[in-house]
Amino acid sequence: MDGAFTAGTVFGDFEIRGRLGAGGMGEVFRAFDHRHGGEVALKVLSAHLAGDRVTVERFRREARAAFELRDPHVVPVHGYGEIDGRLYLSMRLIDGEDLARLLARRAPLPAARAAGIVRQAAHALDAAHAAGLVHRDVKPANLLVVEARDDFTYLVDFGIARVVGPEPTAPTALTATGATVGTLGYLAPERLRSSDAAVDGRADVYSLTCVLFEMLTGRQPFPGTDPAAVLSAHLVTPPPRVTALRPDLAPGWDEVVARGMAKDPGDRPATAGALAAQVQALVEAAPVAPPPTRPEVPPPTLRDDDRDPWIVPGEPDGPPGRDTPPRHGRRVLATVIGAATLVAAVLVAAVWAVVPRGGAEPPVVVPSFETPEPAADPGPLQPAGTTSAPVVPAGDGDLGLDRPVSRLGCSGQDVVVVGAAVDPARYVEDVTMHLDRHPGSDYLLSLRSCSSFRPRTPDGNLIYAVYLGPFPSRDRACTALRAAGGDSYIQPLGAAPRTPGDDVC
Repeated sequence: MDGAFTAGTVFGDFEIRGRLGAGGMGEVFRAFDHRHGGEVALKVLSAHLAGDRVTVERFRREARAAFELRDPHVVPVHGYGEIDGRLYLSMRLIDGEDLARLLARRAPLPAARAAGIVRQAAHALDAAHAAGLVHRDVKPANLLVVEARDDFTYLVDFGIARVVGPEPTAPTALTATGATVGTLGYLAPERLRSSDAAVDGRADVYSLTCVLFEMLTGRQPFPGTDPAAVLSAHLVTPPPRVTALRPDLAPGWDEVVARGMAKDPGDRPATAGALAAQVQALVEAAPVAPPPTRPEVPPPTLRDDDRDPWIVPGEPDGPPGRDTPPRHGRRVLATVIGAATLVAAVLVAAVWAVVPRGGAEPPVVVPSFETPEPAADPGPLQPAGTTSAPVVPAGDGDLGLDRPVSRLGCSGQDVVVVGAAVDPARYVEDVTMHLDRHPGSDYLLSLRSCSSFRPRTPDGNLIYAVYLGPFPSRDRACTALRAAGGDSYIQPLGAAPRTPGDDVC
């Protein structure tokens, strides 16, 4: 069969009743299964991809993994096979939407709601890990949430899952030798430093913690539009503190996220369930609080949704994805830009079943490379310095961006200054530009922070600084400095102001 499927088309035992969506590998239909009775979600590989070995193997891998993994939080697969040269996958029809779309409407989520989603995703991941599978692509777009069933959550898309350890008799990795496949915003650092054979379920724990961070704050841990900078942040930059974006949460959330996103897998919870237990303990210990308010504009992220359609009957109950223009002209990455140490390529996205309500982007293939020792987790927020200062606009100098202005006291630690804004007419534009270029960075008004920052320009303009850190040691700061590049420089919190070109490393 080489024509398009329409309502009434017969495909083996299936009768097509409507098209639910399309993705990089094929289409998903609502169909009636005449052999077993009842409606199903039918995923069919595109005819023009039938000869593509990589795509065919990924499709089969997803089908096998989902079919064999019997867990309540994995969408049940009824069967898979080939009809008239077309691969297909038949699964339960689910009335829900992926978490990425839910967050586009509702983020940030109350802590208890986020904990419930993490708990269920962890249940599915622990089952996969017990079966020897590492999912390798845990992200909001691959978590299906059924709000009508108290946020019952499914983990989907096992298209790039891999058996732990070497596979001498199995197909090789679906990418070129030495390359890594996955979604940049949630990619564990060892995925970039190690071979797939050395990566275990703790990589999924890292990714799930990134998802937790996004549910709580409405943004990815390392948002940005430069893939090289995002990868570098995963490798060397400590995760931002949740409480800097959600001051209503207890400091314990910072500790849980820092452990779950530790650069060394050995410093993370050993299982996804252990992470979920830590999250649940925080929820149970916290007093009841009103739900958080959503930021005025959703934060821009390097979002690789990799979404092929899921099956969601009915009309969406909210806007189709992030349709609000990004703040200050920042845009979501559509094409991966090559960098000196990175070669990015598009890998065909795995098809899974959620009705599409927006465009999808393919996963990214990047070469593995060695990196310096990762930076340590940040310490607690320091009190602001005592510099006397006149009143500044917006009281504390906040520019109304998707992250609040910071205040750094003279703690004796180091920060890496990656950019500055000195023109009042361009404060917002210039600070936004530097934040985009350096995922994980924050900004401060020099006048409201440690006196080691130069408060004003010679002509009297206030100075905003964009920075990474603070870092607990000079070695960590130097590692971050080398990764940041450009005119970045180290500023000790408590020493005299420094300028680009000062050599402290």
